[in-house]
Amino acid sequence: MSARLTAARRLHTAAATAVVLTVAGAAFLPAAAGAAEQQPAGKPLTMTLGKPAPDAPLSRGGATASMTLTVSNSSDQPQDFSAWLLGEADGPAPIQSDSVVLDVSALNAPATKTFVGGQDGGWQGMFYPSSGKLGDGFSVPAKGELTWKVTVGLDRNYPTNDGDLTLTASPVTGFEKIDADKSRNTAVFRTDPQIRPGELNTTWNWDRKVARPGQWAGLTLNTAATGPGEFPRELRRTIVVRPLYVTTHHDFLLEAELGGKRVRLEKTDLDTWELPPLPKGFGSSSGTASVKLYLGLGDHSDIVEDSVVHVRAIYSMGGTYDFAESATEVEAGPAQTTPTTPPPGTASPSPSASPTPTSTPTGTPSATASATATAGAGTSGTTGTGTGTGTSATVTGSMASTGSGSTGPLAAAAAALVALGAAAAFLGARRRRTTRG
Repeated sequence: MSARLTAARRLHTAAATAVVLTVAGAAFLPAAAGAAEQQPAGKPLTMTLGKPAPDAPLSRGGATASMTLTVSNSSDQPQDFSAWLLGEADGPAPIQSDSVVLDVSALNAPATKTFVGGQDGGWQGMFYPSSGKLGDGFSVPAKGELTWKVTVGLDRNYPTNDGDLTLTASPVTGFEKIDADKSRNTAVFRTDPQIRPGELNTTWNWDRKVARPGQWAGLTLNTAATGPGEFPRELRRTIVVRPLYVTTHHDFLLEAELGGKRVRLEKTDLDTWELPPLPKGFGSSSGTASVKLYLGLGDHSDIVEDSVVHVRAIYSMGGTYDFAESATEVEAGPAQTTPTTPPPGTASPSPSASPTPTSTPTGTPSATASATATAGAGTSGTTGTGTGTGTSATVTGSMASTGSGSTGPLAAAAAALVALGAAAAFLGARRRRTTRG
């Protein structure tokens, strides 16, 4: 079963213009890509990124290119300004903090420091006043402007399976007053050698078995890379299983064939498991990496009917956020029960002959006898924890009598009918489950 590979989820959103900066971990909360286009017109600040020079491809560990970043203030009041540079590569591998070389120096601005980090599968370079701290901004004078020189290069760690690098200047805060049109604040750096990047492709195979307590659904996850180059770090593979509807205790189990042995995997989070990572250098020459998985349910699962279960494989590289994922669907359900068949030759209960009336004293009105038989609670065809919803039926019979009649035969007949009805409902439910499975 093929599964479409979802593109990297690079989050460039600063909720309520709040900025989260983690210096020790070199992690930023990226600004919203395209957020500037959603702001009203008449913004006092305009941000422009110049053309890189020299206009030549960048090689890994080679020469750099420089450009100017200018912020103009059209208002009669000083305006606060803070921004960063967001980097994204054309290719399957996310770029990390050590993939790109960056330096931002002041031309017509206060002395500036540069800090590089990475988060959410992206790359971020931030600049701030040397006299301040990471996260501080600048003040752009009324009717004035500030200018910086931005120098960019590719580190030797820039992934060989990635192509061109796109750098975008984006506000950190103050979206409502900064005109950051992408046509003016984006630069694309060609790479040397020029390549046509490939993809990371995955497929799923399912043996069509329903995962149940005591029965495993078999899946195979296949991963392959196309195009030139290779991933510079190992690729983590995280498996996440979620049912279609919410239950409180799924009790999913996952096993994998590793090193020729079938082993039980330990959960790292709620219904989440880690597979052994694909090694550094994984690429098209590595072929297809396949791993056989077995999904099952524990004896205490509260899944009470056959239903769809979503299985996802999430890929991440190094310390980055997941950059790709692949999903498929299987079925999971409760344990199946075996119907009880009466031994051969066992006679079914049947009503006896009509009761023999007894004499009634003259003048005594005839009495009406009523018998009610109720089948007690039993187990249905599918059960979640060993017991299910029972089936009950009520049969009422009435007959005239000249005296004190017996209700036993009628009760026996009612019980027999209930038993036959429950058995028919059980077998019908079982046939429906077999069809769905």
